[in-house]
Amino acid sequence: MVKRPKIAIIGAGGNVGAAVAHWAAVKELGDLALIDLKGNVAKGRGLDLTQCSAFESFNNTSFVAGEDAALMKDADVVVMTAGVPRKPGQSREELININAGIVRDICVNVKNLAPNAVLIVVSNPLDAMVYVAKQVTGFPRERVIGSAGILDSSRFRTNIALATGASIEDVSAIVLGAHTDKDMVPIVSTATVGGVPLTKLLSAEKLAEVIDRTKKGGAELTGLIGTSAWLAPGAGTSLMVESIVRNQGRLLPCSIELNGEFGVKDCFVGVPVKLTAKGAEQVYEFDLSESEKAAFAASVKANQELMGIAKGFL
Repeated sequence: MVKRPKIAIIGAGGNVGAAVAHWAAVKELGDLALIDLKGNVAKGRGLDLTQCSAFESFNNTSFVAGEDAALMKDADVVVMTAGVPRKPGQSREELININAGIVRDICVNVKNLAPNAVLIVVSNPLDAMVYVAKQVTGFPRERVIGSAGILDSSRFRTNIALATGASIEDVSAIVLGAHTDKDMVPIVSTATVGGVPLTKLLSAEKLAEVIDRTKKGGAELTGLIGTSAWLAPGAGTSLMVESIVRNQGRLLPCSIELNGEFGVKDCFVGVPVKLTAKGAEQVYEFDLSESEKAAFAASVKANQELMGIAKGFL
């Protein structure tokens, strides 16, 4: 019997979880299990999404939804979006005291009900929550991944396209490091537009503006709409799911525990990884400029501090 991948989304009643479900359904990535403490909201999200399929020609009629964690049983991929969203003026660090306990309790269920799943963490503060998830589940590092740099890189590419007037499809750029406003590291040294180095297209002043807007991207949207963004985070996370369930081997920036790569050990930080059916199968290293190395080191230090705070919830 042919089996479609099972994708469990925890926190599916929220905006980000619903966005992940939306993109996953449109791409027909698998059968969805939508889980939320507000079970009826999860059911409503699933039903609303399914009623789009008559117009958009995708099949989502086999979804299940509710508040019962058992719905994730034997899932191939678990996406965890649960947690309190960031409020205007609130730092990601301030969320640790609220979200670490939520993530810890969810991961106990993931470990027991979906022991072979690839776990994608979206909850904030991201890198610290990936650390908590890894410790609680005990899964190998390739099966506990954070959706971080993929969103930051999308914002970086968008800002480059806006600044240059070029098609975003021709923009190649990546953001590494911590998924926090002040500590993420947009990598300029390898950024190109149609193969042309970014430094040849933008002045130093304009480039600084692009970097600043990228680093403040989450706060900008929070200030505009009063809560965290959801469409782009959902799209980026579903791209990770797609690469895994379809074994595509996409190279995407994700938060993962480093074991010596980039000179870092025992810390969770955003780096380029190859996503396959095994999860984050391989980390890819490349040369950074001296200023980027310094920024990346500062980013690692910041994440280590957050991990230290999160450790108190284990």
